[in-house]
Amino acid sequence: MNNHPRLLITTLVLFIATTAHASEEILIQDIQFHGLVRTNEKTAQKIILPVSKGEAFTEVTEELIIQELRKAGIFNPEIRVESEIIGKVAFIDIFVKDRWTLIPIPIFSFSNDGSWNVGVLGIESNLLGRYKTLGLGFFYGSDGWSLLNIYSDPNFLGSDIRFTTGLSLGLDKTEDQTPEEETIRDYSADKTKISLGMSVPVSESFSFGGKWSFNRSIHLENNSGAAPVDDFSSTGIQGSLKWEQLYYDIPFEYGFLASSGLGWNWGLDDTKDYPQIEGKVKWALNPFYKHQLALIAHSAWSRDLPPQEQFRLGGRPGSLVLPMGKIAAQEYWSSSASYSIPAWSFKGGTLALKGFYDMGAYKSDLEETNFFHGPGMGIELFINDLAIPAIQMNIAWNLETGLYQFSAGVGMGGGE
Repeated sequence: MNNHPRLLITTLVLFIATTAHASEEILIQDIQFHGLVRTNEKTAQKIILPVSKGEAFTEVTEELIIQELRKAGIFNPEIRVESEIIGKVAFIDIFVKDRWTLIPIPIFSFSNDGSWNVGVLGIESNLLGRYKTLGLGFFYGSDGWSLLNIYSDPNFLGSDIRFTTGLSLGLDKTEDQTPEEETIRDYSADKTKISLGMSVPVSESFSFGGKWSFNRSIHLENNSGAAPVDDFSSTGIQGSLKWEQLYYDIPFEYGFLASSGLGWNWGLDDTKDYPQIEGKVKWALNPFYKHQLALIAHSAWSRDLPPQEQFRLGGRPGSLVLPMGKIAAQEYWSSSASYSIPAWSFKGGTLALKGFYDMGAYKSDLEETNFFHGPGMGIELFINDLAIPAIQMNIAWNLETGLYQFSAGVGMGGGE
């Protein structure tokens, strides 16, 4: 019986303490965007979730808003947030500038091995001001031509699910080489690919996705007799997991990213299975103010993939020392360590210098395991008002072969 008064008193004290704590909480009364021209304000409000009216205002609210807006990629990264607290409520003003997204983006790349590619990508990454992406591109070069159509909706049917579709077709002139740039297979094919995908967030950092695809490759001719290339049609599914904790600064991003994918294709002509596994890890550090140290590792494995569907190496972090897109692999691993320094910050952008070292190994259906490694350097040009990746140029040496690779393009060797 004597325990009841004590229990009552304890409950009363806890209630008073909880009420007092709740009364100290500052709530967001209003959020106003300034500078929106093309972006719908409701869309901008969705982008900064979980920050919204009625939610608690904390010491990290302003930084969270900036990070979510930079992550979206449709605003100039120079974003300003001002807050005014009156009593127990907060009023937030967000000053942004829409990036120019509806532009024909010239795409160019070339390498000292004689390969080149030019084209134009008409992409709208803020369709009707609602943060949806629609793109149409045409590319032509030494490896043939291709037509590309993509669509992406990060808020599918008002949810947090990202929905994507893609269609590509064209003439593919493929030349597979050894690390010494000796041609071992040369063929041409008409290729078509259709894909549908979804990505579902589980938490702020973790998401999983799924994709269905259809591939069709009609072999036209063999220009070398090293190995026959047959017609190929397949359909398949792929599941993926992604963990991402990134901090977006100007011009670089920092943090950790890891992803893995398991795919399974079925040949429609030969009824054969083609499993494949891919994985990636990226860790970007900020050792000094505005510097970036990035460590990246890729790995992939497949079984019995036909030449048209094998992994292509070269022209990306970890394999910039290899001929761009001319190394075909059934399985590979690659890694890269790079250090980037802003050399010139000007109104509207940044010019950065980069040094890197790549190394790895791969195995194709025609060769045993080959190793590669070597140093390189490059420049990156970031333009704040354009919603495109950095314009880059890189030169790298393969110390295994003594050959060098020079490449230039939009978004090459950077990002993920």
